[in-house]
Amino acid sequence: MSGKRKRGSTIAVFVMAALFAAILFSGCAATGPATRSADYDVIIIGAGLGGLSAGAHLASNDLKVLVLEQHDKVGGCATRFERGEFTFDASLHEMAGGGPGKNDRGLYQLLHLCGVYDKIEFIPLPDFYRSIFPDIDIMLPPDWEGFKYALKSKWPEEADGIEKFHRLCADTLDDLMELKNLFRYRGAKAFLAKAMVPLRQPTFYRYKDKTLQDVLDDCFTNDDIKAVVSQLWVYYGAPVPEQSALIGLAATETYLGDGVWHIKGTSQALSDAYAERIRELGGEVRTLSKVTRVIMEDGMAAGVEIASGQTFTGRYVVANTDPYQLVFKLVGRDYFPEAYVQNLENLKPANSLFGVYMGLDIDLKAKGYHDVEIFYNTSKDSVVLHDNMMKGDFADGAVAITIYSNMGDPIYAPPGKSVVTLTAYSDYAVWPEDSKAYYAMKDRKVDELVALAANVIPELADPAVVAIKEGFTPRTLKRYTMNRDGVVYGFYLSPDQWQKIPNETPISNLYIASNWSQAWHGMGSAQINGWRAARLIMDREGIE
Repeated sequence: MSGKRKRGSTIAVFVMAALFAAILFSGCAATGPATRSADYDVIIIGAGLGGLSAGAHLASNDLKVLVLEQHDKVGGCATRFERGEFTFDASLHEMAGGGPGKNDRGLYQLLHLCGVYDKIEFIPLPDFYRSIFPDIDIMLPPDWEGFKYALKSKWPEEADGIEKFHRLCADTLDDLMELKNLFRYRGAKAFLAKAMVPLRQPTFYRYKDKTLQDVLDDCFTNDDIKAVVSQLWVYYGAPVPEQSALIGLAATETYLGDGVWHIKGTSQALSDAYAERIRELGGEVRTLSKVTRVIMEDGMAAGVEIASGQTFTGRYVVANTDPYQLVFKLVGRDYFPEAYVQNLENLKPANSLFGVYMGLDIDLKAKGYHDVEIFYNTSKDSVVLHDNMMKGDFADGAVAITIYSNMGDPIYAPPGKSVVTLTAYSDYAVWPEDSKAYYAMKDRKVDELVALAANVIPELADPAVVAIKEGFTPRTLKRYTMNRDGVVYGFYLSPDQWQKIPNETPISNLYIASNWSQAWHGMGSAQINGWRAARLIMDREGIE
């Protein structure tokens, strides 16, 4: 009798796990090709990396593609601009997983798949990051062996925990790679794959509802090593006790397992390579073409209208926008089920950014600054740092200091000069709407952030060597990206929001390719989201 009870209990647990997984990974699936006649197979709204990636993968498979971009050049956040003799990358600090020579998986494979890889050149960065806290200053190399050696040299008593952390990072990414096509599965195949997640992908399953703080506490006892190892929370949005364990684990493995890379010619070179690939495959990429409306017919997306009034028809539409624009402005909420809209309204967006672009009339490397990425923190408490920055107190926050002219790419500055960008988190709401008050605050806060970074590089505060000093705020980012409140990370990546939203929508031929969807955020993830949206369309078209 007890044996039967045990078997029954096991079956019940298995069924419950299957049902939970079905809910956990559920999307808005559509099957069969969109058959209406149209000018294009696919229209893509927005030429950021998500839209460009989608366009390149679709065009590589003989689909007729039109990409429409509101700006005068492609790239979105992945772009550059010039000020006098200096060139600035708008946002990319370093990219994980694109270059060769390590595990050659994920993004590296996708760049090859769509024919973009041979159009760009990757420069490996000499270090991962330098982390500075009160009483701590450590440089971490860009590979696991060097990373672990640096940590063990400083905290030898944490050696076992360091190895455990490495295993967790590797196992988490391995599990996620095994699940990379799960979003494509339908029917019994999907049900069985989801049901088996607790058994086949145990590390992912164990940590999907945990925070990065939980991981650190599982691996380490010393608070200093916890602060250093979790430093890249400044890349991912949420503070450590609120951040999804999954992104911290998987992203660390991607950087240290697949490489830390710079794109020669700035991120604009990557964006331009995608656009060139789309065009050489017969697709179209149009700039200065702001989409103002998705044309709806019989509950489906039939095309788009741009600001000039011109319209284009398409069998599918892919939006590289935030979902708020898509639902509330471009389509209209009445076309979406109320449950979808409510879920969207209940999800918490992540933060925006504040920063300063600086061109210097000195060579920082010649002065002994060999770093590329430095994080300067006024506290070891990420919650305190996050809250201070979000309320506009940058003097008591953290700053990412990127010395672009140390990346081995001559594009940034002439010989003997340097380019530096300072970046901190910010909240759109703290910036005044009144123009005079806004610019006065911006000037004060630029000086405040520069003063913070000058704790590491005193020359930044010397007016005699600063040729360019230009700030950007969440309002700047909203103007250029059109994202709600200038958010660049999509949704806040806490354990209850790590799934974000699916790449498919309840409208059967409408897809999302932006960082707000399920492959998380960042330059690499944007390209993966583009591939995912394209892959769903190709599946419907019967393209392998």
